[in-house]
Amino acid sequence: MRARASSGTPETGEPVLMFQLAGRHFALDLLRVEQVLDYRRPTQTPRRPPNIEGVIEHRGRFFAVAALRKRLGIPDPGPERSPIVVLTGIGPDPVLGLLVDQVLRVLTLAREAVLPPPPRVFGIRAEFIRGVANAGGHPLVWLDAVKLLTSAEPVTLLV
Repeated sequence: MRARASSGTPETGEPVLMFQLAGRHFALDLLRVEQVLDYRRPTQTPRRPPNIEGVIEHRGRFFAVAALRKRLGIPDPGPERSPIVVLTGIGPDPVLGLLVDQVLRVLTLAREAVLPPPPRVFGIRAEFIRGVANAGGHPLVWLDAVKLLTSAEPVTLLV
């Protein structure tokens, strides 16, 4: 699944990729999403950070795969085949894979519908959140992927 889009405008809003993690709805900037891959088991590497599952090869490129559940301190539900969201521009590596529970859809968040985050949302501090919105009757937390995935600070999602 290719997930590229042009940048949002004041008239159209912000394009995001909506996904589910531990029964909650989250979003990532669509401009950082290169594509969504079906699950494949990452090859484990020595001395990797705790939230990195390993590396995979895709179209001649090797990149790390991070488990968002581990990053947010959520227990692993078991041997599920989570999709891998391929992100660009996150840190020192040009590409990073991110395991989420389920990719839901691409949507455009109207700027006036996105509220600034309160100090904490589901236990996640506001510094890791771009905003909150309502998506089809569900609270949606728009994550700041760069800050969340490059920070060494612990972040815990309350489930």
